[in-house]
Amino acid sequence: MLATFDFTPRVRPVIEMGIGDSRTDTGQSKWDRARWDRADARWAGTEPTWLDISCDVIEVAMQYGHARTIDRFVVGAARLVVDNTSGWADLHPSPDLPGVLQVRPGRAIRIGVDHIELGLRWLWRGFIDGLDPLYDPVETDTVAFACIDALGEVNRTKMAAQPAPIGAGDTASVRTNRILDAAMWPAPKRDVRASATTLLASDLGGQVADLLGQTADSIGGAVYGDTEARVVLRNRDWQTWVPGTPPEATIGNVEAGDVCPTRWVRPFERADITTRVLLNREGADTPARVYDDTAAFPLYGIEPFERLDLLTEADAEVDRLGSRILVTRAATTAPRVRSVSLHAATADNVADLLWALDVHRPSRYRCRLHIDRGLVFDEEYFATMVRHEMTPDAWTAEINLDVAAPYAAAGGRWDRGGWDRSLWTVAP
Repeated sequence: MLATFDFTPRVRPVIEMGIGDSRTDTGQSKWDRARWDRADARWAGTEPTWLDISCDVIEVAMQYGHARTIDRFVVGAARLVVDNTSGWADLHPSPDLPGVLQVRPGRAIRIGVDHIELGLRWLWRGFIDGLDPLYDPVETDTVAFACIDALGEVNRTKMAAQPAPIGAGDTASVRTNRILDAAMWPAPKRDVRASATTLLASDLGGQVADLLGQTADSIGGAVYGDTEARVVLRNRDWQTWVPGTPPEATIGNVEAGDVCPTRWVRPFERADITTRVLLNREGADTPARVYDDTAAFPLYGIEPFERLDLLTEADAEVDRLGSRILVTRAATTAPRVRSVSLHAATADNVADLLWALDVHRPSRYRCRLHIDRGLVFDEEYFATMVRHEMTPDAWTAEINLDVAAPYAAAGGRWDRGGWDRSLWTVAP
């Protein structure tokens, strides 16, 4: 079972299931009045009580992040297979007296690793979305848990369109909270950073994750579900870093101390390159605004990237988004290292890196490869997406990467106000 890894005592997986949780603000109960045995009783807090189920888990797979720095975050997903020989995870969809430990969709789930030196860190958190029992006469009875993160959970709500557009002049942060209020998402489970960028009115009809993603796209920001089950909005400069600050680690094979990978993926494809950006506002009756990297046309042709549903109010802000997209997807960023694969059994420093890896910060790494004929690449990348797989005898991760250089703050000196000289204002 997955209470420990067979290959190292340095880290161990921790998987917990939440008992008693709520999706909405229900207020705090009064302990001297609460009647837990009442049929209409509800859990009073936004945090459940956690039950460690690590000893019953056979394997775990989870994926979260976004493919490239300019892309939307996907709904984070996890799949757990648990041993149900004892019957603890039997399905009882409509019990007369629901048990405290009853396994059902909607339960909170969190997955982490406990490091012998660095401590406990949660890698992923979400909710059970579905249960799939497998009854096999030969193998151990198992149940698979299909889980989604906070962004996926709030996306279960679909909003009816308003009779007329509302919220003209909302900032992105106000619009995000407006959407989450309508979806009845708990206020303590939000991390919405203030934004000064104003938006056009909207009828706010559709799936909640689409509405949140449209809001984030309109300011060049990001929205995702984090490891505290919060819906998070990050503003335009959330990935900016100061030149000269060291990366978190070096992944490569050049010097002692490099974190050794098991595989690199480094394609050179025109699909990774943008030479023309087309941006427009939702429902606009005017042509899209076009931003070209004409210097790259003779080499790669016209490779388009489009977003035609923006709610950005000011033309100057739309122009800024177009410039940013050209910079982050420019021909000068190709070929890029698309992904790197790691196995924690390789060395202690691999397990250490996987413990610290965070696509929400995001983690920044120096990546380099040397072969007999010389140095192939040596650049810094953000970790943008990760897929973990854990079994008792293996912990592997495939990490999606994207070039970090476009997000380096020009000047990068806090005492000199270098932010207004960002690379974002410069065409490629």
